[in-house]
Amino acid sequence: MNFWDESLEDEVALLLNKEDVKQIEKELGAHLPKKYIEKLEEQNGGDLVFDSVNVDFENTWSDEEDGLHLPLNRFKSLTVEEFEDGVSTLAEWGLTGKLMMFGEGQGSYLWYFDFDDTSNEPHIWCLDISDETTHFVAESFDQLLDHLVSRNGQVESGVELTHEDVFADYPSMDEIRETIAGDDEDERLMAYRMWLTRGEDVKELVIELRRRVQESNDEDELDSYAELLAQVLMDRSVEDYLTHEQAIALFNEKEDVSDLSYIVVQLESDM
Repeated sequence: MNFWDESLEDEVALLLNKEDVKQIEKELGAHLPKKYIEKLEEQNGGDLVFDSVNVDFENTWSDEEDGLHLPLNRFKSLTVEEFEDGVSTLAEWGLTGKLMMFGEGQGSYLWYFDFDDTSNEPHIWCLDISDETTHFVAESFDQLLDHLVSRNGQVESGVELTHEDVFADYPSMDEIRETIAGDDEDERLMAYRMWLTRGEDVKELVIELRRRVQESNDEDELDSYAELLAQVLMDRSVEDYLTHEQAIALFNEKEDVSDLSYIVVQLESDM
């Protein structure tokens, strides 16, 4: 069975740049797994034929009746920019150290290497952002490969998961809006992240985040909202109601509150 999903004809992956690999390893102070590099030399990121990893612990995605597993259907491209973006994303969820995000599953499960305990073979962890838990999954990348499975074949022909099936364990949009209307800033930020993951009413989300950026006079709060807004712009098609140029102008206007130049650089490289 192929490792990469070759049915995605419009999927164009960058060639792996060895200089990027060297710089990333220098920043980590560790070597990336040999088989991981070999896979990315075949194709530098993209969707996988395999879509799940068998696990032995309870989680929000599966139960013992259907077989405990977590989704892992995509590897990130390995570039310095993607590496730094992954580090920033993990930090938003309180994860710091010698970490590198390498994959994701269904938008809510972030997979990362942890080099803190070993510089030769990183442990494999998964962050479940739906309940903010982290799970130790495998001792090594080789072990992770051994646990990869394709569960698509177990789905009856013609039966597809609906959007609500996928997000059954998530707060509803009404619950998300109720949290945003509350007074707890940490819960409000979490609700906005859940909203982004659900991918619904994106125009309204952009309007909300734009207003938060405009009105915020707190540095940490502004940074969080600006990062979320930039992520929406880079992940979704929202140019009809907020362009990259407009967002950059907005961020530059807030320079008296916080230096958002690092986000501006991300948006400019995405244009």
